[in-house]
Amino acid sequence: VDDQVCCGSVTFIQGVCSSNRASWKYNCTNYELVIERVFSVPGDAAMLYSTLLSPHVFNFTAVPFNITWFSAKTGQEMRNETGRILVLQETLWFLNTTLDDDGEYLAIVRTPSQCYMQTAKLVMDQPVAGECGRPRKDSRNVGTNVVCRLSDYIHKLKTYGMNVSVSWYKGCVLIPDTSGRHTVRGGNYMVKAEGSGAYTCTLTFTLDGATRSVSETINATVTEQHFLPPQIHEPENEIIKAAKGSNFTKRCLVFVPGAGKHFVDVIWLDKNKVMFDSEPSDRIYTSALRLRTQDEPKGEWLELLLNFSELRQEDFYLNYTCRVFNYQGNSERYFTLLPTDPNIILPIGLVFGGVTVLFVISVIVYYIFRIDIVLCFRRAFPVLYTNKDLDGKLYDAYVAYPSPGAFGFSEEVEKFALQTLPEVLEQACGYKLFIAGRDCLPGQAIVDSVDENLQASRRVLLLYTASTFIKKRHTSSTSSNNNNITKISEEVDKIESRTSEGNGSVGFGGDDKAFSDARQHLECVASMNRALLEGSLKVILVELEEITPAQLALFPESVRHLRKKQGAVCWWKSLRTRQKWRTWREDEERRGKDSQVSPSLSPSSRFWKEIRYHMPVRGKRAAYPEKTALLNL
Repeated sequence: VDDQVCCGSVTFIQGVCSSNRASWKYNCTNYELVIERVFSVPGDAAMLYSTLLSPHVFNFTAVPFNITWFSAKTGQEMRNETGRILVLQETLWFLNTTLDDDGEYLAIVRTPSQCYMQTAKLVMDQPVAGECGRPRKDSRNVGTNVVCRLSDYIHKLKTYGMNVSVSWYKGCVLIPDTSGRHTVRGGNYMVKAEGSGAYTCTLTFTLDGATRSVSETINATVTEQHFLPPQIHEPENEIIKAAKGSNFTKRCLVFVPGAGKHFVDVIWLDKNKVMFDSEPSDRIYTSALRLRTQDEPKGEWLELLLNFSELRQEDFYLNYTCRVFNYQGNSERYFTLLPTDPNIILPIGLVFGGVTVLFVISVIVYYIFRIDIVLCFRRAFPVLYTNKDLDGKLYDAYVAYPSPGAFGFSEEVEKFALQTLPEVLEQACGYKLFIAGRDCLPGQAIVDSVDENLQASRRVLLLYTASTFIKKRHTSSTSSNNNNITKISEEVDKIESRTSEGNGSVGFGGDDKAFSDARQHLECVASMNRALLEGSLKVILVELEEITPAQLALFPESVRHLRKKQGAVCWWKSLRTRQKWRTWREDEERRGKDSQVSPSLSPSSRFWKEIRYHMPVRGKRAAYPEKTALLNL
């Protein structure tokens, strides 16, 4: 042995050192005896293993080292011996053991600056005559399967790239590998238990050019327990949305089917990092594992909660995995945590509500100020409206009213037709009116006069009071109880025939009452015929005094229909009371012509705005075939 070997206070090292007359210079760090002893019988293989090549001892991947095995019994270094001894770094293989191999063996690891040592022990047993299997048996309670305890051998041999095979015996009888009786799960070789007894697993392998074997006997006691692989019910590989800043809890729910005691571990992982925190004071923590048994189907429920006291941005877009494992293998499920979608219902509701309120307000404003808005638009954009002077019409409106001598005539109505209307509509607003008592040609026939001037007019201003149509209503009711709109043309024919039976023409200078009633009736019937049946003329109803429902019931049905359909422009509404109107007229006559126009004669008053709203638009655009919606305003 080299003089620089690091030695401890161990007997064989002292012998080695004294036999080589070496001097002590260093002390090796002693890691004592390996806890697990290795048992074997003559003829089997055995493997001693040192744990010195571990990051807990030194960085063996970066620091150069040398490992040597010694026999504590002889003090000699263990060297390779064909068919007997094989040294492979931290393992010492006995390929064909004998009873003399019983004893302790020392592994010494030397680095440029350190020395480490550890002892492993091999125990040799003499086989029991007439008994199969190892004399030393590992007693265990098992369920459905018996697991081979040679997993360390199998793992090490596979790191060498060696093929291995495992045979099973119960007592001295070979258990054939049929019907899935031999299984391998998670690197563990197992056989299906067929009652209690001694089960021996024999590992066969080839090492150093020779086929060797090692056996392990398990004295198995089959208990009433059998477990299928655990089943994870939650999570379900799902996506879960939660609000930032809220608390959140998700459980891992596992069902272990079977009977008896099971060995199942349940853990939560975040990015493959086990989440061990179990204190509620931590922001993220897991609860204690809860157990609950179930009789049908028989088994046990396991529940492990993952808790977030407050969700933060870094908690989102991660997979949280619940992993369950036991001797039958591992299984896992996960969930992905995402932030909740923005609450768009409230903004949409606010927008919709705002639009609705704005729409309602707009409708109300338009309904209240419709006339002012339309008149303002017409005044601001006259080029959008067709120039009516090019349509061949002579008059903007035909004024029809009870003429002198006709039923329902009054001086106030006549004054309104001959003075008030021209003063406002013609002088102030620039419209051109046809007024029967002012613009008729002497000697012209009634039918011709009415027909020609209605044809030359764009609108009809039908002035009426409560008594204008009442006599005609009673008269017509003697011949017909139904004054329908569809009979208007028949009324025109009757008037034409009645007129033609006379002279064919009537002057306008006399007081003939029949003439006045006939003209008034013809104007009403003809205008209604053009407005309701032909649709070629628009009639503007001008109501000079308030009409009661009883009086309205006596009006012709055509007038009532038109009044219901489009309404009437009420002059009486512009005057608070009849007395106030007369007082204003008397004051006006006493003062003479006032420099300031009376509010009732101002074109900007409500009444005259309504009249102007229904009158033709004085546009400036040349007439084209196409029309726009703006022309309907």
